[in-house]
Amino acid sequence: MFSFITVSCAAQADGYKFYSPLDSVKTSNFYNIELTPELSAHMKTDYSDIRIINGSNKWVPHLLHAPFYEQAVDAVTWNLKSSIIENTGTNTVVIIESRQAISSNIGLNITNTAAERFCTLSGSDDKKSWFVINDSIILNPVAVANKTENIFSINFPPNSYKFYKLIIHNNGKDPFNIKDVVENAPGSPVKNEPVRLNENPAVTIQQKDSGKISYIKITQQLAYQFDNISLHLTGVKFYNRRVDLYIPYPGNHSFSNPGQLLQSFTVSNNSTLQFTLPLTKALVFYLLINNEDNLPLTVSEVKTSCSNHYITAYLETGNNYRLIMDNEAATLPNYDLAKLNSKIPDSISFLQFGKISAFTENKTAVTAVKNNKWILWVAITAALLILLFFTYKMIKEVDKRKNT
Repeated sequence: MFSFITVSCAAQADGYKFYSPLDSVKTSNFYNIELTPELSAHMKTDYSDIRIINGSNKWVPHLLHAPFYEQAVDAVTWNLKSSIIENTGTNTVVIIESRQAISSNIGLNITNTAAERFCTLSGSDDKKSWFVINDSIILNPVAVANKTENIFSINFPPNSYKFYKLIIHNNGKDPFNIKDVVENAPGSPVKNEPVRLNENPAVTIQQKDSGKISYIKITQQLAYQFDNISLHLTGVKFYNRRVDLYIPYPGNHSFSNPGQLLQSFTVSNNSTLQFTLPLTKALVFYLLINNEDNLPLTVSEVKTSCSNHYITAYLETGNNYRLIMDNEAATLPNYDLAKLNSKIPDSISFLQFGKISAFTENKTAVTAVKNNKWILWVAITAALLILLFFTYKMIKEVDKRKNT
């Protein structure tokens, strides 16, 4: 049992090549860990091979955040102030107060019914002068099997009226049982922090000008991730040229065989020379500048950087935690934390990580076994002697009982 548990715990850390200890946790709470270039160099670009493990080598659930891409929360349904000023067999008249500067929908919460009615929607800023919005709306609510009420949505062109008047024509029939009036509001934008780029360490540059193309080989210190590149170009005062960025295929690559085209962009003397790319990871990549019939440009500086990413996890005091990373076989974990409705605080502390180290394989020392077959024969002989002894004793005892 102990061996099985030990193997099961170790299995959650198997296949990972690097680890980094996290600072001690002072208080049990949620913490952020920033995925800096030092860490991202040992991860896949989908961040599927980053894990937090505790002292027992068990995974600790985490959430991945990319603030630049987190734009909105879910849509919200708001209750609106409303009053029914007439509710007869002739008409039902509902006055509704808007809650937004611009509105484009109203929802009626109606007790289940299979009836249909036509209605008219008007708008006003003072509840005295009314202006038509739509005079041929059909209300045909669909009953819900597991509820006694359902919301029928009325969509209309966006406008800025303060009040709406809905007139439902009952034509001598009983009116709908309207419980309340709601409005569906789109998701509210999240207040993102300014886009922050983590700049990777300096690169080395090799340039070769050949014919109408300049070939530039960029070598990073490690296979850092990057989704942003900035250039410093000299040699020509006025220019406007296309640049192709290539990521090498695994194996051999060269100026004439730069690999797969990732993205093309245009550089000019009046641009920022800073470009956004699809997130990629490479130790080496190539830039090909199309000079056409112009003098070649000189690439004097290249900087790569990556937009900010971090992970969030609930960590408990008294435990030792580590980050483990770099596992080609890893897939994105399916943690409950991503499905919970409980809100994680927007402002939480960042926890620092320590030195990144490679896992060392535990090698079992193998000792040459001598040819000691005589021990085996001694053991067999001893076993036979003991067996014969007990057989002899048993026969004697049987004979003794027969004589008796």
